[in-house]
Amino acid sequence: MSQYSDQPEAELIGASTLNVDEVKTYLRQHPELLANDPDLIETLVPPSQSTGRNVLDMQHFMIARLQHQIRTLREIQAELIEASSLNSLARDQVHQVALTLLDTKSFEHLIEFVTDENGLARMLGVRAAALCIETTNGVAGIGIRGVRVLEADGVDRILGEGCTHRLAGHVTGSRSLYGHLAEEVQSEALVRLDFSPATPPGLLALGGFGQDQFHPDQGTDLLEFLARIVERCVRQWLDLPPQR
Repeated sequence: MSQYSDQPEAELIGASTLNVDEVKTYLRQHPELLANDPDLIETLVPPSQSTGRNVLDMQHFMIARLQHQIRTLREIQAELIEASSLNSLARDQVHQVALTLLDTKSFEHLIEFVTDENGLARMLGVRAAALCIETTNGVAGIGIRGVRVLEADGVDRILGEGCTHRLAGHVTGSRSLYGHLAEEVQSEALVRLDFSPATPPGLLALGGFGQDQFHPDQGTDLLEFLARIVERCVRQWLDLPPQR
């Protein structure tokens, strides 16, 4: 006796088997199926370009789709390379600034480098930089040696209570932070400074040239690193106790 059944293949598979017309009807009702399923396209046998006039050239469709995917991948690759280059440049700039901060000869020299537009700002490629500290006597304004003095709780009001930093694009620069350069500041990076348990908090403000030089989606690791260096340099020159 033969081990194979004489039943038609459709009957062996079951009543759920689709015929050609049903497949065609389904594809007409779901025209996006192939466009959204590249793995399915890869399993199809494309017709040759010599097929009849009423037959779609699937091979052409598949090639066009692959070309589009290649263009997309190349664009993503270019964006990643550009982002990596910019991150590398920013890292090198911040490291160079950190070394310069550590090499300052006095507290006055430190403040001059941080706040002068030809110092830290120029090295980082930003328009302005400001070093601020909260006052304890209710007086706010321009501080001694270029340090800007904020009113009590001013850091929380600028950053948000308890926040350590804030990056923003499309801003109008504040004269209380950037002085005469405020009108040229279009974006900014702000970071809290905790010098010592014996002093009120401070703020390091960097004002950008362009509206998108700083924006909320940027990473803040380099900004935080720069803030920690500034804190340590201030503590060193003023002989302040370290943070616990």
